[in-house]
Amino acid sequence: MANDANCFALAEALFGVARGRKVVVGLIMGTGCGGGIVVDGQVLNGLHGIAGEWGHNPMRGERTPCYCGRTGCVETVISGPALERHYRERTGRRARLPEIVARADAGERAARATLERLRSKFGEAIAAVINIVDPDAVVVGGGLGNIGLFYEERTRQAVLRHLFNPEIRTEFLQPALGDSAGVFGAAMLSASSRS
Repeated sequence: MANDANCFALAEALFGVARGRKVVVGLIMGTGCGGGIVVDGQVLNGLHGIAGEWGHNPMRGERTPCYCGRTGCVETVISGPALERHYRERTGRRARLPEIVARADAGERAARATLERLRSKFGEAIAAVINIVDPDAVVVGGGLGNIGLFYEERTRQAVLRHLFNPEIRTEFLQPALGDSAGVFGAAMLSASSRS
């Protein structure tokens, strides 16, 4: 058994968009916020098996209860359901995240504010990871990985506001292997455990 985010990160680091990078953080952002770390082609599991699990770090000023028993976790702020809830609280209307993105593209103020919240809070959350791991690349997968704002200069600036370093060279990349990345990564883990 292996964590899906670890499998995703390994596949993208070895065969995908982050091939050739020494340290890769792979994020799966959808109904939750998971992550995996690959260093020199090897998944970093850690002593407790939780290396890369950035989704349950607390965010400043956030108080939404999380299923883990804590409040204000990254996952309760910038996962798909969290963004949909934020939009609903602002407008009184339910909308799935792809609809919110389309409405933002059409200029709707509440939808744009929801995506700006994503940009700002993502910057804060991922900067903590970068401050500790200092990766060459961050691959943003899952349903949210299709949103273009992750790859914009304004998002890099949102990260930089929380970074220890005065510059950011870490690349933010859209996955190359699509929905198959996790399967490829699991196969690679299985093959390496037999050798």
